[in-house]
Amino acid sequence: MLTHISLSGQFDEADVLQLPDHRFVTHCFECYGLNRGIYNTIDEWLYRFGVRDIVHRRQAVLAFLASLQPPDRTKGTYLKFGKGGLTKQLFDFMTKPKLVG
Repeated sequence: MLTHISLSGQFDEADVLQLPDHRFVTHCFECYGLNRGIYNTIDEWLYRFGVRDIVHRRQAVLAFLASLQPPDRTKGTYLKFGKGGLTKQLFDFMTKPKLVG
């Protein structure tokens, strides 16, 4: 049962992490312009990198996608990566220190 749905129909992060796979991918598409193929590549890469727990992997997917978002993204635009660009960005995201504050 989803108990934390806002009036706008948006899920809070805890609920998003628990969605069935198809609905989670749909959420990523609607919010970030991520297609299923790229999602599968990210999910597989994170799994092989060592993020085995599905909830932690989904948190990493959302954090990665949020780090890529330009502030002016409009609906109908999609994420694009050049050849090798996705895996390089994933590696950088997972290994480079994050600035806090």
